[in-house]
Amino acid sequence: MLDNNFPPETPIEKRRIEVIQINLGNKCNQKCNHCHISASPRGTKNMSLETAEKIVESLKRMPVSNVEFTGGTPELNPNLKFFLEELSLTDKALAVRTNLTVLSHDRYSFYIDLFKDFNVKLISSLPAVFQDSVDRQRGDGAFSATLKVLKRLNDIGYGTNGLELDLVYNPSSDYLPPDHGQLETQFKDILSAKHNIFFNRLITMVNSPLGKFKNLLKNRGRLNTYMELLKKSYNPSTLNNIMCRHLLSIDYQGYIYDCDFNLAANRKIQGYDNKFFWEIDIDSLSSAISFDDHCFACTANLGSSCHGELITKEFVTEKSVREFDVKGKVKYYYGEELKKTSDLKSEACCNINEIPEYIKDIIPLIDDEILMKYYGCGSPIPTHLNGLKVLDIGCGTGRDAYIISKLTGPKGFVCGLDMTENQLNLAKSRIKSQTERFGYKKPNISFIMDYMENIGQHFESESIDVTISNCVLNLAEDKEPVFRQIYDTLKYGGEFYFSDIYTDRRAGDEIRNNPLLYSECLGGALYFGDFKRLCRKTGFIDPRIISLREVRITNNEILKLTGNIRFYSATYRLWKLKGLEDACEDYGHIAIYKGGLPESPFSFQLDESHLFYKGKPEKVCGNTALMLSKTRYKDFFEVTGSFNEHFGEFKDCSNVENNPQDSSGNSSSGSSCC
Repeated sequence: MLDNNFPPETPIEKRRIEVIQINLGNKCNQKCNHCHISASPRGTKNMSLETAEKIVESLKRMPVSNVEFTGGTPELNPNLKFFLEELSLTDKALAVRTNLTVLSHDRYSFYIDLFKDFNVKLISSLPAVFQDSVDRQRGDGAFSATLKVLKRLNDIGYGTNGLELDLVYNPSSDYLPPDHGQLETQFKDILSAKHNIFFNRLITMVNSPLGKFKNLLKNRGRLNTYMELLKKSYNPSTLNNIMCRHLLSIDYQGYIYDCDFNLAANRKIQGYDNKFFWEIDIDSLSSAISFDDHCFACTANLGSSCHGELITKEFVTEKSVREFDVKGKVKYYYGEELKKTSDLKSEACCNINEIPEYIKDIIPLIDDEILMKYYGCGSPIPTHLNGLKVLDIGCGTGRDAYIISKLTGPKGFVCGLDMTENQLNLAKSRIKSQTERFGYKKPNISFIMDYMENIGQHFESESIDVTISNCVLNLAEDKEPVFRQIYDTLKYGGEFYFSDIYTDRRAGDEIRNNPLLYSECLGGALYFGDFKRLCRKTGFIDPRIISLREVRITNNEILKLTGNIRFYSATYRLWKLKGLEDACEDYGHIAIYKGGLPESPFSFQLDESHLFYKGKPEKVCGNTALMLSKTRYKDFFEVTGSFNEHFGEFKDCSNVENNPQDSSGNSSSGSSCC
């Protein structure tokens, strides 16, 4: 039974039919677990030549300009060739939805040239750009067979010289697709760089709870959870563009449906239960669209269809403001309500362009579902981690932890800690596959489910080399105990390197206690001045800022709540060092970067205002001298001088006391030394 105000009270009528989609049957050379029509090599519901001939004759008389063929695997039905030959004589645009692997077989490879000859658009499924992910979903050998066909298609002009080649991505399990733009960029970058393969467009589709996929969810006890996800993601703004309004689907017998999903559910067009395609007048076709629970897949977030997303603007569901349990709400928000990065209502998540090159190179190796559920606000991963023990607080699905796993190498170790069971289960489930992708003989990563307030229960004092966190500390109600435990568990010379959200002024209770703002990492954001006071109080005497950007709030509901408060995403590095002072003092130290860091061959950036060029002597304050000579960077610097004589204030460091924003709102160019 549909709920959540769907379908709307006013029936949705079909419009002028623009696309005829012909499902040739359920015979397929693959056995994908997400298949909504339960196609398989043993499929017996396949279109006869007699039915094909009747459909062709009707199509020739109709003004519809687009005809698509789907299945199953359309190429396995001998009538596909007949359809293409006959309809190529008309002015209709032809498209075939192919799984590609079928074209790697000698018996069906002739279709490649046939598609070219008839200028057929190809819409080709490819669920990932890594062999393990593709073969896990589609069967052993599917990835290599797909690449072989894609190369041949490129050679004859598909995706490279005028012939259209679109790829279709669908999630491997019960989650929604990642951000379309980022995913398309990733697909294009990896396929071109690693395999010299090109395509025109990536289409992302939501898995429909039908057929094999529905049975899979039932067997896993996840059907109700997935349906809740789809219903919570329902966006009424998609109804204006849903594909069933201008599409008509035909099954192997010739019966008609609003779409291929209703075909799979055996829900014929209302009033046409016993009508065949060749018996209808398409110009006078008028009927309310039939809806069922599977329709929530098409109306989730930006919408999903056989041709991609339905709308381009993110619409946000209004959240009620009421008393709430912080930990409970945050766990639910990140474990159940958020299903992909673009579900966030602010732009707190960092842009891929802000990520250093040495991290960008690793991201394509990370599982797509892990990347899809990334909710960070910066890039809290420092250089020179090889062989170190690193703790990731609030690791979520493990994106940063797995990146660090690659950077520390097999001799290092990473531990991720998070309170959200769903996210940690995903992180743990990828340990084996990520270990193999990195080429390690055994895992160098583990995960712990607990609150960040309990760090000290899992790690001994002075046992961690580097601790990181990504947009997590703002979620702690009482931040001081967290900072104290981070300081205690770090070794001397160790570092806390993290990104988080900050404000230019203190927020009132109406913001701090708002469930949406808190979960979006805005309600718990610290005022810059209070953050620095907290650092000094807990032992981190001299916080150094690495990067800073303002977080644009584009959601009107959030803007009404936040008013004039400005939010910033900032990355800081805090050191556990003896001898640090609360101001920049001059002891006559000179520092020279000797080079040798793979990520920084010609220069080294300590913080926003300290850039060291290889071989160039620089005057530094006493605090900076300690950071370069008493930490993991000591072998890469020559630091001369002592603390025997004090020469007063170090005047080359600007004293930024509270807010690293100047009066114009621009990032201060001065040092973060305080």
